[in-house]
Amino acid sequence: MDKRKEKSISAIYNAFSKLIRIKDYDDITIQDLLDEASISRSTFYSHYKTKDELLLSISNHLFEHVFSKTLQEEKTHDFSKDLILNYRHLIEHIFYHVRDERELFEGILSNKVNALFLKEFRNQLSKFVTSYFANYPMINSFIPLELRKSLAIEEFIVVLQYWVNNNFKENPEEIAEFYIKSAIK
Repeated sequence: MDKRKEKSISAIYNAFSKLIRIKDYDDITIQDLLDEASISRSTFYSHYKTKDELLLSISNHLFEHVFSKTLQEEKTHDFSKDLILNYRHLIEHIFYHVRDERELFEGILSNKVNALFLKEFRNQLSKFVTSYFANYPMINSFIPLELRKSLAIEEFIVVLQYWVNNNFKENPEEIAEFYIKSAIK
Protein backbone atom coordinates (compact mmCIF):
# COMPACT_ATOMS: atom_id res chain seq x y z
CA MET A 1 0.00 0.00 0.00
CA ASP A 2 1.40 3.39 -0.91
CA LYS A 3 2.16 5.90 1.84
CA ARG A 4 -0.59 8.37 0.90
CA LYS A 5 -3.27 5.70 0.94
CA GLU A 6 -1.93 4.32 4.23
CA LYS A 7 -1.91 7.82 5.76
CA SER A 8 -5.49 8.50 4.61
CA ILE A 9 -6.82 5.21 5.94
CA SER A 10 -5.05 5.77 9.25
CA ALA A 11 -6.52 9.28 9.53
CA ILE A 12 -10.03 7.97 8.82
CA TYR A 13 -9.60 5.12 11.30
CA ASN A 14 -8.34 7.48 14.02
CA ALA A 15 -11.16 9.94 13.33
CA PHE A 16 -13.74 7.18 13.64
CA SER A 17 -12.10 5.89 16.81
CA LYS A 18 -12.28 9.35 18.39
CA LEU A 19 -15.82 10.14 17.22
CA ILE A 20 -17.35 6.82 18.29
CA ARG A 21 -16.38 7.58 21.89
CA ILE A 22 -18.19 10.92 21.94
CA LYS A 23 -21.14 10.45 19.57
CA ASP A 24 -23.68 7.77 18.77
CA TYR A 25 -22.83 5.93 15.59
CA ASP A 26 -26.04 7.12 13.91
CA ASP A 27 -25.06 10.72 14.69
CA ILE A 28 -21.61 10.49 13.11
CA THR A 29 -21.74 11.94 9.64
CA ILE A 30 -19.30 11.57 6.80
CA GLN A 31 -18.63 15.29 7.23
CA ASP A 32 -17.68 14.66 10.88
CA LEU A 33 -15.18 12.05 9.72
CA LEU A 34 -13.81 14.38 7.03
CA ASP A 35 -13.38 17.23 9.50
CA GLU A 36 -11.77 15.07 12.18
CA ALA A 37 -9.46 13.30 9.72
CA SER A 38 -8.66 16.51 7.78
CA ILE A 39 -9.32 14.83 4.45
CA SER A 40 -11.47 15.55 1.44
CA ARG A 41 -14.75 13.85 0.63
CA SER A 42 -13.21 12.24 -2.46
CA THR A 43 -10.41 10.80 -0.32
CA PHE A 44 -12.92 9.19 2.04
CA TYR A 45 -14.99 7.78 -0.82
CA SER A 46 -11.92 6.45 -2.57
CA HIS A 47 -11.55 4.07 0.41
CA TYR A 48 -15.08 3.53 1.75
CA LYS A 49 -18.58 3.82 0.28
CA THR A 50 -20.28 4.25 3.67
CA LYS A 51 -19.44 4.49 7.33
CA ASP A 52 -20.83 0.94 7.71
CA GLU A 53 -18.18 -0.20 5.26
CA LEU A 54 -15.58 1.63 7.37
CA LEU A 55 -16.78 -0.16 10.50
CA LEU A 56 -16.64 -3.55 8.77
CA SER A 57 -13.15 -2.72 7.54
CA ILE A 58 -12.05 -2.03 11.12
CA SER A 59 -13.45 -5.39 12.22
CA ASN A 60 -11.83 -7.22 9.31
CA HIS A 61 -8.50 -5.52 9.97
CA LEU A 62 -8.38 -6.98 13.46
CA PHE A 63 -9.04 -10.51 12.28
CA GLU A 64 -6.85 -10.37 9.21
CA HIS A 65 -3.96 -9.54 11.45
CA VAL A 66 -4.77 -11.94 14.28
CA PHE A 67 -5.15 -14.91 11.94
CA SER A 68 -2.28 -13.94 9.68
CA LYS A 69 0.22 -16.68 8.94
CA THR A 70 3.05 -14.12 9.08
CA LEU A 71 2.80 -12.58 12.52
CA GLN A 72 5.44 -10.12 13.59
CA GLU A 73 6.59 -9.06 17.02
CA GLU A 74 4.44 -6.22 18.30
CA LYS A 75 4.85 -3.60 21.01
CA THR A 76 2.56 -5.30 23.53
CA HIS A 77 2.96 -8.97 22.60
CA ASP A 78 4.79 -11.43 20.39
CA PHE A 79 3.21 -14.55 18.94
CA SER A 80 5.51 -14.59 15.91
CA LYS A 81 7.61 -17.43 17.24
CA ASP A 82 4.74 -19.94 17.41
CA LEU A 83 5.63 -22.79 15.10
CA ILE A 84 2.38 -24.68 15.51
CA LEU A 85 -1.25 -23.64 15.59
CA ASN A 86 -1.90 -22.68 19.19
CA TYR A 87 -5.52 -21.75 19.88
CA ARG A 88 -4.73 -20.30 23.30
CA HIS A 89 -2.31 -17.84 21.67
CA LEU A 90 -4.85 -16.95 18.99
CA ILE A 91 -7.40 -16.14 21.69
CA GLU A 92 -4.86 -14.15 23.69
CA HIS A 93 -3.83 -12.35 20.50
CA ILE A 94 -7.41 -11.22 19.89
CA PHE A 95 -7.64 -9.92 23.45
CA TYR A 96 -4.31 -8.09 23.16
CA HIS A 97 -5.61 -6.25 20.11
CA VAL A 98 -8.87 -5.43 21.83
CA ARG A 99 -6.90 -3.99 24.74
CA ASP A 100 -4.55 -2.13 22.40
CA GLU A 101 -7.61 -0.59 20.74
CA ARG A 102 -9.53 -0.26 23.99
CA GLU A 103 -10.95 3.20 23.30
CA LEU A 104 -12.31 2.07 19.96
CA PHE A 105 -13.86 -1.07 21.48
CA GLU A 106 -15.31 0.86 24.41
CA GLY A 107 -16.93 3.24 21.95
CA ILE A 108 -18.24 0.53 19.66
CA LEU A 109 -19.53 -1.80 22.37
CA SER A 110 -21.31 0.98 24.25
CA ASN A 111 -22.92 2.34 21.11
CA LYS A 112 -25.86 1.49 18.88
CA VAL A 113 -23.37 0.30 16.27
CA ASN A 114 -22.83 -2.65 18.56
CA ALA A 115 -25.25 -4.87 16.56
CA LEU A 116 -23.55 -4.28 13.20
CA PHE A 117 -20.09 -4.73 14.66
CA LEU A 118 -21.03 -7.84 16.63
CA LYS A 119 -22.60 -9.44 13.55
CA GLU A 120 -19.29 -9.11 11.71
CA PHE A 121 -17.36 -10.11 14.84
CA ARG A 122 -19.48 -13.28 15.08
CA ASN A 123 -18.80 -14.06 11.41
CA GLN A 124 -15.07 -13.75 11.99
CA LEU A 125 -15.18 -15.75 15.24
CA SER A 126 -17.09 -18.47 13.42
CA LYS A 127 -14.00 -19.19 11.30
CA PHE A 128 -11.88 -19.58 14.42
CA VAL A 129 -14.44 -21.72 16.25
CA THR A 130 -14.98 -23.95 13.21
CA SER A 131 -11.24 -24.53 12.96
CA TYR A 132 -10.96 -25.23 16.67
CA PHE A 133 -13.73 -27.83 16.75
CA ALA A 134 -12.39 -29.46 13.58
CA ASN A 135 -9.12 -30.06 15.46
CA TYR A 136 -10.75 -30.96 18.80
CA PRO A 137 -13.99 -32.76 17.83
CA MET A 138 -14.48 -34.76 21.02
CA ILE A 139 -14.87 -31.82 23.41
CA ASN A 140 -18.46 -31.79 24.72
CA SER A 141 -19.33 -34.30 22.03
CA PHE A 142 -22.80 -34.88 23.55
CA ILE A 143 -23.73 -31.37 22.37
CA PRO A 144 -24.44 -31.03 18.61
CA LEU A 145 -21.52 -29.41 16.78
CA GLU A 146 -23.47 -26.41 15.48
CA LEU A 147 -24.73 -25.68 18.99
CA ARG A 148 -21.18 -25.97 20.41
CA LYS A 149 -19.97 -23.48 17.80
CA SER A 150 -22.77 -21.03 18.56
CA LEU A 151 -22.16 -21.30 22.30
CA ALA A 152 -18.41 -20.72 21.87
CA ILE A 153 -19.03 -17.63 19.74
CA GLU A 154 -21.59 -16.14 22.12
CA GLU A 155 -19.42 -16.91 25.14
CA PHE A 156 -16.57 -14.99 23.50
CA ILE A 157 -18.86 -11.98 23.06
CA VAL A 158 -20.01 -12.22 26.69
CA VAL A 159 -16.42 -12.42 27.97
CA LEU A 160 -15.37 -9.52 25.73
CA GLN A 161 -18.28 -7.36 26.92
CA TYR A 162 -17.48 -8.22 30.55
CA TRP A 163 -13.84 -7.24 30.04
CA VAL A 164 -14.68 -3.93 28.38
CA ASN A 165 -17.34 -3.10 30.99
CA ASN A 166 -14.83 -3.79 33.78
CA ASN A 167 -12.17 -1.48 32.37
CA PHE A 168 -9.87 -4.27 31.17
CA LYS A 169 -9.11 -5.21 34.77
CA GLU A 170 -7.64 -8.59 33.78
CA ASN A 171 -4.71 -8.99 31.43
CA PRO A 172 -5.25 -10.71 28.04
CA GLU A 173 -3.93 -14.05 29.33
CA GLU A 174 -6.36 -14.04 32.26
CA ILE A 175 -9.38 -13.08 30.17
CA ALA A 176 -8.43 -15.71 27.57
CA GLU A 177 -8.30 -18.28 30.38
CA PHE A 178 -11.83 -17.28 31.48
CA TYR A 179 -13.03 -17.82 27.93
CA ILE A 180 -11.23 -21.12 27.47
CA LYS A 181 -12.52 -22.56 30.73
CA SER A 182 -16.08 -21.42 30.14
CA ALA A 183 -16.55 -22.02 26.43
CA ILE A 184 -14.23 -24.52 24.84
CA LYS A 185 -13.15 -26.91 27.57
